[in-house]
Amino acid sequence: GALALAELKDARALRSLTLDLFDNAVRDCGAQALAGLKDSASLCSLALDLGSNEVGPRGAQALADLRAATGLRTLTLGLRKNAVGESGARALTALKHSMADCRIFL
Repeated sequence: GALALAELKDARALRSLTLDLFDNAVRDCGAQALAGLKDSASLCSLALDLGSNEVGPRGAQALADLRAATGLRTLTLGLRKNAVGESGARALTALKHSMADCRIFL
């Protein structure tokens, strides 16, 4: 699932993406795959609801790498009911401070 969705990074015309994956057992490996969307050259707006997906510190740290997305201007990241831990929360805080329009829900 999440691994296949991460391939959307190669869609040249993709400007905006909203994925509601609440309670889909995405886990760290899926979050890490979705963080690969940072390599999308055209993506400007991204909304990911990964609530209740067993995302831990590794997944949260990978998602924080979305700050490297050159074209991404708007990010909404839902991570409620996950155990991102202190290190994951720190990484997500750094992500929030690196973008002008970033909302993270823990």
